[in-house]
Amino acid sequence: MSENEKNYDTDPVIFEDEEGNEYAFQPIDFFFYNGEEYALLTEVTDEEDEEDEGTEVIVCRVKDEAGENDEELETYELIEDEELAAKLVEIANTKLEEDDQIEE
Repeated sequence: MSENEKNYDTDPVIFEDEEGNEYAFQPIDFFFYNGEEYALLTEVTDEEDEEDEGTEVIVCRVKDEAGENDEELETYELIEDEELAAKLVEIANTKLEEDDQIEE
């Protein structure tokens, strides 16, 4: 199966902050940079919250790991390196702009 044919898990991803608060993010797009796979995720919010604050979007590294019974699991890793994170956000923004132009 090629990378383009890979079936991506689009279930919400839950992140927890230092205080134990949980935040749900939905994968909206995937891309490769320097041989590694990254995902663009948008925060799952109530529609009322969305109007007040806008929706948060993050970029995470996608890692394939073996789960129980050797099933393949995708995990999402937050980017610690600020320089890399800035570059990935730039790439993601460019990709989203290109996708918007294609849809028009």
